[in-house]
Amino acid sequence: MVERAVRRFRKLSRPLKLAVQLGVLAVILSTVGAVGFIEYSAQPSFCKKCHNMQPYYDSWATSSHNDVPCIKCHYAPGIRAEAMGKMQAANQVVKYVTGAYGTKPWAEIEDAACLRSGCHSLRKVEGVVSYNPNPTRNTIVVRFDHTQHLGELRRGKQLRCTSCHSQIVQGNHLAVTPQTCNLCHFKDTQRAEPVTGCISCHRAPPRIVSPAGFVVDHPQYVRDLVSCTSCHEQVVSGSGAAEVSRCYSCHNEPDRIEEFENTTFLHETHIAEHNVECAQCHTPIEHRSVALSQTADLDCALCHRRVHEAQQRLYAGIGGHGTENQPSAMFQARVSCTGCHELTKQIRGHEQVRFAGEASCLSCHGIEYVNILPAWQREMDRKLRAVEPIVRAAERSAASGAQGTRGPVDSLLGLARENVGFLERGKGAHNIGYADNLLRATLDLVREAVRIGKLPYAVPTIDLGPNVGENVCLQCHLGIERRTVPFAGRTFNHERHVVVAEIACTNCHTSMEDHGKTVVGSGAACSSCHHSATRPKDCSTCHAGPQGAPVAPVEHAVGAFPHAPHVTAGLPCGACHQPPAMDATSVDCAQCHDAHHQPEATCVSCHREGVKAKHDRSFAHLQCSQCHGDKVAGVTKWTRQVCTTCHVDRVDHNAPVACELCHEVAPLSGGT
Repeated sequence: MVERAVRRFRKLSRPLKLAVQLGVLAVILSTVGAVGFIEYSAQPSFCKKCHNMQPYYDSWATSSHNDVPCIKCHYAPGIRAEAMGKMQAANQVVKYVTGAYGTKPWAEIEDAACLRSGCHSLRKVEGVVSYNPNPTRNTIVVRFDHTQHLGELRRGKQLRCTSCHSQIVQGNHLAVTPQTCNLCHFKDTQRAEPVTGCISCHRAPPRIVSPAGFVVDHPQYVRDLVSCTSCHEQVVSGSGAAEVSRCYSCHNEPDRIEEFENTTFLHETHIAEHNVECAQCHTPIEHRSVALSQTADLDCALCHRRVHEAQQRLYAGIGGHGTENQPSAMFQARVSCTGCHELTKQIRGHEQVRFAGEASCLSCHGIEYVNILPAWQREMDRKLRAVEPIVRAAERSAASGAQGTRGPVDSLLGLARENVGFLERGKGAHNIGYADNLLRATLDLVREAVRIGKLPYAVPTIDLGPNVGENVCLQCHLGIERRTVPFAGRTFNHERHVVVAEIACTNCHTSMEDHGKTVVGSGAACSSCHHSATRPKDCSTCHAGPQGAPVAPVEHAVGAFPHAPHVTAGLPCGACHQPPAMDATSVDCAQCHDAHHQPEATCVSCHREGVKAKHDRSFAHLQCSQCHGDKVAGVTKWTRQVCTTCHVDRVDHNAPVACELCHEVAPLSGGT
């Protein structure tokens, strides 16, 4: 077969022979060159040909792995993995030559590359090793077991070799980054209390003498189960939070950013599949001892736990019984506690505390919010004081309930008592809508307990006013529904209108869009509701006194009008008060009292100060009819009743003796 090929080659023309020879030579040279380039490019010295790789080469050259070629770690074992690695490396070379490269190279190191034969097999990484987080400083050595970290999920996450052995800090090639340890052991835990405890990493230090001269017997403290945090409190700083802004350093696709809250998917994709270092996404957590200061910085929450839990839960609208959750509008606006508690004051036993006052409201909302916070506090305290005795009385009667009902009765009353205690501690002003609903729910719980247990207790009806959650006005102006305010020269009682008559605020006031105005222009405008001829109202709805009649006499031009005898006589209000004016100024009393001007009539029953104020001494002892005509023609003689019309200060003088028995007065014309 070879001889046949030789004979064919000899028969070729000279130029063709030359072309074949050159082609064979080119193939041989290309093959040798490719093999040589592949071998050359596999050398660590080739990597630094790209200037952006120089820092990584330098850190490798000074590391414990400087005798291991780059491809041993960067290419996983196997022909396929090496071929893919060569293709990716060639792609990087092309990008570098064309100027399309990035300033920060990215590489994924597979666990298989670390655990390949002759390197770190699982058998070789078994057992406890010692690790010094900072060899340049006198830090405590940490015990570490690879098996526990690589052989199973840690806090539900699959760790990789590069989770700890990465190059987060430039110049420390493959060095362990303690930030990864801190992130796993301290994230979302109580301060200074790691997930696995202190002694899982730190052996108890030896018995030492402190700089202050005290003997510190660490081994004995460990045997006595003394918590490390009793002394080593401030050893952790940072939260380890993963911020969405860090995602944009690698991704810009919206569909990927939308997966930010899916933590399981993110950890599987970034750690298990792509070996991304934890610090690429999470902010660091530092774990170290701090130098002593002149005074200890105290974290109150370490001892005083759940001190303000009631206020926090009430503000968030959770934690009560018998009603739905209802967060405060301020909570929904993400106003923090210190947003209102910005004022400082001294209290006994403390230097300063932060508190909320009316000035806190005004600093954000302006002078229009004056008196709102005090009104919230007063009204919620009033309602709570009204409900608490009812719960207490029901609790006292629980033992007298029907047989076999004590369990559910105690349960219901227990929930009612928890609501009351919750509001006493949490202060209803933190969320008046939710607090108002809780008070109503508390009464419902008591009523249900009384019904189930057939308790010998009648739950009284108390006035909690309109439901705050159903009235947007009361959510600010709480307490206005009980206030009396001046209006159109009179007093206006909100309670009669809002609480008793259940009239909506918007019947008289503008809505939220044009807030704060009164649409009722004058007192006469009230007649459209109160004095309508087609819709007569019960006068007692607004007017005090029996059947709505005033108790005190009402002054008119001709004298004082006492309502009481007229009401007793069965005279209706409408006999004098006619719409639309309803003021009775045009009513002539003589229409009913046609014969009341008689000597025996007690004039001062109606004509009190009015007569003397309008008649000076020049009118003394004149006949009344000289001026008033036939209207008073019946007053024909002096009597005690006629005299005391003017001499009101002598009404009780020698009563009931007739005045004319002692005083000589000329007789009235036509009389005696």
